[in-house]
Amino acid sequence: MRDSGYKSTAYALAELIDNAVQADASEIELICVEERPSDAKKYQRARIAQIAVVDNGDGMDAETLDKALQFGNGMRLKDRSGIGRFGMGLPNASISQCRRLDVWSWQNGVENAIHSYLDVSEIEAGQVEDVPAPTHAELPQEWVDRSDILGPSGTLIVWSQFDEHRLTWSSARSTLANTENLVGRIYRRFIDAGEVDIHLVAISDGDTVFDQKAKANDPLYLMAPTSTPAPYGDTPMFQRWGEVDHQFDVAAEDGQTHPVTVRISWARPDTVCQDGTNRGGTLYGKHAAKNLGVSVVRARRELELDDNWTNSYDPVERWWGVEVEFPPELDEIFGVTNNKQAAVNFARMASFDWTDEAEAGETSIAFQERLREDGDPRGHLISVTNYIREQLTEVRKRLEAQTKGTRGGKSSRHPQTTTDDRATRAFNDRSENRPIESDSETLDDAAKEALVIDLEKKRYEPEIAREIAETAQDRKRKVLFLVEDWESYAFFKVESKPGGITEIVFNSSHPAYKRVVEVLSPEFLQEQGEGALLRRLDDASQTLRMLFAAWARLEIEEMSNNRKDALKSMRQDWGQMAKVFLQVDEDLD
Repeated sequence: MRDSGYKSTAYALAELIDNAVQADASEIELICVEERPSDAKKYQRARIAQIAVVDNGDGMDAETLDKALQFGNGMRLKDRSGIGRFGMGLPNASISQCRRLDVWSWQNGVENAIHSYLDVSEIEAGQVEDVPAPTHAELPQEWVDRSDILGPSGTLIVWSQFDEHRLTWSSARSTLANTENLVGRIYRRFIDAGEVDIHLVAISDGDTVFDQKAKANDPLYLMAPTSTPAPYGDTPMFQRWGEVDHQFDVAAEDGQTHPVTVRISWARPDTVCQDGTNRGGTLYGKHAAKNLGVSVVRARRELELDDNWTNSYDPVERWWGVEVEFPPELDEIFGVTNNKQAAVNFARMASFDWTDEAEAGETSIAFQERLREDGDPRGHLISVTNYIREQLTEVRKRLEAQTKGTRGGKSSRHPQTTTDDRATRAFNDRSENRPIESDSETLDDAAKEALVIDLEKKRYEPEIAREIAETAQDRKRKVLFLVEDWESYAFFKVESKPGGITEIVFNSSHPAYKRVVEVLSPEFLQEQGEGALLRRLDDASQTLRMLFAAWARLEIEEMSNNRKDALKSMRQDWGQMAKVFLQVDEDLD
C-alpha cells in the first residue's frame, strides 16, 4: 500500500486537499516544517520533520474519523456528487510519504477535538490490527500557534517520521513551491470562483522561508487572475477556440447518459513578440511550456494534464489548451484510478486508431456500436477524441500562421540579412546574364496590396501579412520563402506574383517540411535542450538524404522512357544553379 504510485508528494497532498474541499472548507493551510537535528554538524542541512494540512471544513465525528483512516472505507464510497468517492485518499496518500499520520478533527470548537492515528512501525510490529479508536485530545500547541484558520470546526492532519527517499523534494521550500504550482492547477476552478483559499507556509528552524497563497494555474489560459507571469497575470493569455464549448452525451455503465464537455483555447496574437524575439523564451512562454497537454477534469477537479496528445518537440504545442470535463458517473468509462491521478482509458485513446481493429468494410459508426455492445469503454470515447484530434489539427495551423514571417519583427524593418535577401541577391546577379521579364518589375503600392491579400489567403495573420509585404517593398526583395498547408505530394511550389515577386511556398503538410525546414528554423532550435536538439538535427540530416534517395529512385524508374534524360539534365542544371546561388550566400557571409 505504501508503494501505491503517487506521482509526487504534491499529488499525495492533493488527496488531503480533496477531503477538505469535500468538507466545504473555505480555507486550507499546507504547512511544511524542517528542522536541523540538535546534534547535527554544521554542514548538515535541515530535514523535513512534519507536513500538515489544516482546514476549516465541517470536521468529523468519531465514526467518520475511524472510517476515514481505514483503507477502502470512508463515507462517500457510493457518492458520485463530488470529488471524493474511493475511500482510499487519506490513509493511502499519507503512508506513501510518511510512517506516522495523526489526525485531529472537531465540530464544536478546537477544545473538543478528537484524535486518531496510523503508525506504520506499530503495524509492522503487530502491535495494532485496527485503527485506534478516536479519543478526545487537545491540538498540540505548536499547531495552534502555526495556524491562522482554526475555527468552530475543522481538521488537522500531520505527517511525520519520513522515509526521505519517498519525499519528492528535500526541502520545505521546494516542496511547497512545487506543490503550489500543482494545486493551483488541480483546484483552479475552486480558486477562481473564490470558493477556497490554499495557503502554503514553509518553516525552517523556526523561521518562515516560504509564505504564499496558491493562485489559479489555468492550462487553458482563459482565467484571470492567475499565476501566469506578466503581462498575462491579470488578463487571459489565450482566446477561446469557437464560440461555445462542445458537449457530448456519453452513456455510463448503467445506460444513463451524462455530458462530456470539451473546451479548446489558443494563444492570442499579442503573445507574439513584436521585436521578433522568440515568444517561447519569455517568462510567460516558459510558464506555458509547463502546462503541455490535455487537461482531464472530473467534478471541477483536474485529474491530470495528459501530454500523450502533444508533439513534445514542437514549439507550437505550448500555445494551445484543451480541457475535457466529465462527471463521476463516467468514472468507469474514462478509467479513473482510485488515487485520482489519471483517466487511463481516455489516455490510451491518444494513440488509438480505430481502423487497426475494424473488420473488413466496417464503418466508423458500426465499429463504435460494436465496441459499446461488447462493453468496451472506447466505444463511448471515440467521438470525443476524434473531435479533439480534428480541432487540434486546425488549431496548430492557425498557430503556425501566427508566427509566419515574424523573424525580423515589427520594430526591425531592416533586420540582418535573411534568406529572402540572400535569394534576392542571387536572383539579381542571375538577371545580369539571363534576364527575364519580371526582373524589371518593382513592388509598387498596388502590387504590395495584392501581396497582402495573397498572404492572407495563405492563412497569414493580417498584421503579419502586411509586415511581410512592407518589408519586401522596403528591402526591394524579389524572393519570399513562405509556408502554406495544402493537399499535394509536392514538397513546395513556385508562384510568380505582381511586382516581380517569386514565392517559394513550402507545403507544411509534407513530412519533409516538418523534418527538415521547420526543425532547422531559429524559432524551433531555440526551444530545444541539447539532447533533443542533437536528435532533431540528426533526423533532419537523415531526411535530407532520403529526399535525394527519392530523386535517385525517380530517375531509375524513368530509365525506360524519355523522362530519364530530361531528369538527368534537370539535375545537372539545378546543381549548376545551386552552385551559383550558394556562392552568392558565401559572399554575403
